Amino acid sequence: MNLSGKKLFLFGFIAVLLVGIPLTVYLLQQQQETRSRAEKSTTLSFTPESTATAPITKNVGDTFTLDVVVDPGVNLVSFVKLEIQYDPDKIEAVSATPFQPNAIVFPSTLESKFETGKMSITLAVGPDPTKAVQQKAKAGTITFKAKANTPPGTPTLVTYGSNTQALSIGPSDQSSENVLSSAIPATIVIGGAAPSGPVSPTLAIPTGSPTPTIELSPTEALSPTESPTPGPTSPAGGPAAAPTCSSLVIDRAPTGPSPLTLTFTANGTATAGTISKVTFNFGDGEVSDVTAAGGIGTATVNVQLSHTYNNVGTYQASAVLTDSNNNVSPAATNCKQSIVVADAATPTPGAGSILEPVAPTTAPVEPSATPTMAKPGAANVVAGMGFVALIMMVGGALLFFAL
Repeated sequence: MNLSGKKLFLFGFIAVLLVGIPLTVYLLQQQQETRSRAEKSTTLSFTPESTATAPITKNVGDTFTLDVVVDPGVNLVSFVKLEIQYDPDKIEAVSATPFQPNAIVFPSTLESKFETGKMSITLAVGPDPTKAVQQKAKAGTITFKAKANTPPGTPTLVTYGSNTQALSIGPSDQSSENVLSSAIPATIVIGGAAPSGPVSPTLAIPTGSPTPTIELSPTEALSPTESPTPGPTSPAGGPAAAPTCSSLVIDRAPTGPSPLTLTFTANGTATAGTISKVTFNFGDGEVSDVTAAGGIGTATVNVQLSHTYNNVGTYQASAVLTDSNNNVSPAATNCKQSIVVADAATPTPGAGSILEPVAPTTAPVEPSATPTMAKPGAANVVAGMGFVALIMMVGGALLFFAL
């Protein structure tokens, strides 16, 4: 069969379609996948702001408040789940409901649970997506009471636990994806009550008889000089003051099929010097040191590191801080996470997932938010392109044989 120029042109046209259409579909899918991943830019903190070098200072018996502040960055925050932890031996909640939500910003309170040393609060903006938090705002206020003095050089911390999360309804954000970037703890030093009347006699003792003190022989004078010698236990703390790892947070549920990729965030402060290194032990034999970014080189750190678990099993992940004096933070339960990796073929139960509370919040939001998002599904793109390809190939074949 002789092929005319027109037939060759049609043949080439069909060949281009066969190659070009799958390539176009692939590129569209890749673009959609990239756009569908939420950008994590939301930060949670407390005000008044505090650090290891500039802590909040209180006396025993003082009542004080901490405001929970949400900074959404580029996200549109519609839901926050707060897990707030503190040392009940140092501070205590003033009532059975110490957290008062900011009803103007978050009119819906889905959960309020208060335990000793821990509280869980879930807040939502409600069904109207236009009420999503778009700028820095107060989520609520916690009222505490200072209960006991903190050891010299070791402040007490109020931190955000591993179940803390924030969800966004931004056009490029997934409804169930945690967009929390970092959570900054509050650092508190409790120094005790102000000196009272009985202190005066104590102060008067060394000044009451100046003559005997002056008349002490040089040998006897060594005795009082030696008493400060056990001074390594003085408030200065010295090299023995280790840094504190306050929390180890993960960006999603700690249970899932392999390969399971998690992002860990270690928070902590230096009690002497600055943090020089954060060491992540993922429990599967891999240990990684972070020596830059996340506040390394300062007294307060918020360091992130991702890790992929490829093998099925249960692992204990932990984080340890090292300061500029080579002091290492002691092992702490709030700086550990239990990770469970299941077989990819085995469905992972939803119970205990940190994303479970999403359903009641996002369900009413979606009908209003869908028109704004206008995100075509990958299945619709493939079906549409396939239909066009089929029509063009049939038409091309008919022309080919007609000529």
